[in-house]
Amino acid sequence: MSVNISFTLTVTALADEHQAREVVRSLDEVMRDERIQDQVQLGVAWDDGTPFVSGETDFPLSITGFADWQPHFESFVKFAVDEVAPAATLTLDWGYPDLEG
Repeated sequence: MSVNISFTLTVTALADEHQAREVVRSLDEVMRDERIQDQVQLGVAWDDGTPFVSGETDFPLSITGFADWQPHFESFVKFAVDEVAPAATLTLDWGYPDLEG
């Protein structure tokens, strides 16, 4: 059975713009590996001169076996961030459009 999900992610506590762009590159690899690169927008944004990375699904993704896929995906996203920005803070929030009214 498949589930429709959406997600947003934010990576803060980055050293500089270069590190933020490296985080985007690393996360892009995860999205390609998961074959969702065309459904997820990632980029560098700024808050009072401080760079951060933001990302979100463009529309709900239909995921078969979500209970198994979710922890797998979360671990790869965390690894991708930790690999290039070990001091950064990752926030990954899930949405369930079919259950939200």
